[in-house]
Amino acid sequence: TYHPVSVSFKDYKVEQLSTPDTVYANYLKPFRDSMELKMNEVMGTAVKRMDIKRPVTTVGNFMGDAFLEMAKQKFDQGADISVMNLGGIRKPYIEPGSITRGIVFEVMPFDNVMTLVTVKGDQIQKFLDANMTEGGGIAGFTFRISGKQATEVVINGKLLDPAAEYTLVTSDYAANNPSMAWFYGPAKKQLTNYLLRDAILDYILKMGRE
Repeated sequence: TYHPVSVSFKDYKVEQLSTPDTVYANYLKPFRDSMELKMNEVMGTAVKRMDIKRPVTTVGNFMGDAFLEMAKQKFDQGADISVMNLGGIRKPYIEPGSITRGIVFEVMPFDNVMTLVTVKGDQIQKFLDANMTEGGGIAGFTFRISGKQATEVVINGKLLDPAAEYTLVTSDYAANNPSMAWFYGPAKKQLTNYLLRDAILDYILKMGRE
């Protein structure tokens, strides 16, 4: 067994003594200006604050709505539900006001693509019990949390049917996550090349037109 017997350190003061490299700064300027122009583009407006809370997250539900709506529009009109795990949401809030492209990149910085997974209701129940009772974004269904179980699961206005098939919209990361192999492994999967981030952007634009 080891125990620390002493700790020592030395402070270093950082001062503004260096001379800026203007050549390099000028080289980067057009790229930086172009990126800032693109990232500051306003895509839509949030009428109220959205954030991450447990078990209900308004940011996550907003993302779930975007995934389900765009999956129906682009791939499968019969898509039933979508889910968004809290760990995949990297900006914990969206303030009221303009939603810029940059904000969407902050919320979803990963290049994950949309995946549609078709499974039976009993697997949906197991998935919800194992992954969603602590919180997460959802769309297309509702449920209550009792202990560590999802109860009163309602999809398309009807109680979850263990024998029926449902199509769930998720990410390629979740669909191929080894820890979820018991759920996604034998399922029918439709992998797309549609970025989830683009789904959010398209959904915001769509909402602005309606």
